[in-house]
Amino acid sequence: MSLSLSRHLLDGDALDADEARSLVEIACRLRGRHVAIAGDDHDAPSARLFERAAAGLGARVSRIGSAALLEGPERAGHAARMLGSLYDAVDVVSFAPAQARELQEAAGVPVYADLGGEGGPLRRLVPVFELAQPACCSVDETLLRLVQAVLVETMS
Repeated sequence: MSLSLSRHLLDGDALDADEARSLVEIACRLRGRHVAIAGDDHDAPSARLFERAAAGLGARVSRIGSAALLEGPERAGHAARMLGSLYDAVDVVSFAPAQARELQEAAGVPVYADLGGEGGPLRRLVPVFELAQPACCSVDETLLRLVQAVLVETMS
């Protein structure tokens, strides 16, 4: 679809009904979704960034503590399954990537380990983004766009 859509848009052609419907569906995929930020510092810059990114795409954002997710395997597994039934994705600001992977396996939804955080993988993409979009925006705006791209890609 993307190559066909791109060609239509470049040529100025009208989209057929299927292409138009598909494009609108993609644009609306996160509207009404519910994501969570799990952690103890919901005012951390990366937590605020995640919240802005998700809300900007139409998702509802909840802030939850992470204590129950770090307790013994049985309790943590129960909490993870509960997260999976309540949320479409979770960003955990206080977890190591290995902990986030375990949580994702149990929850069955995308889980990110401090997605826009200082040590996160998206920070390493900022220079790549800036090469593709020179002088486009601040680092914070670049990270916001990258977080949104991850949300759209992983929750679609």
